[in-house]
Amino acid sequence: MLVNAMEGWCYVKVHRRDKDVVIAVCDEELLGLSLYANGFEVKVDEEFYGGERVPISALWDYLKEATIVNAIGNHVVAAIAEKISVAAEAAVELGGKLHIQLILK
Repeated sequence: MLVNAMEGWCYVKVHRRDKDVVIAVCDEELLGLSLYANGFEVKVDEEFYGGERVPISALWDYLKEATIVNAIGNHVVAAIAEKISVAAEAAVELGGKLHIQLILK
């Protein structure tokens, strides 16, 4: 279900705690929505994901410093998978949208 899209927009928020840099990213249209899958709800919460609105093509600038990536949305997961091949294998579908959690360092 990966799409080929580096166009479009996403939200990126950087969370820093001790040595970890968590990059939370979502497709622009998902911010504030809830997705439902297998009897549970996943909230694309503005507090966690709602940072800076950036073009998907600029996403790698943020990911270079990440120790953990939490991404939701078909477009952002596809963009991440172009640079981090394991992302495609790690993706799970939640309510028709792809989601990944990666520990990079």
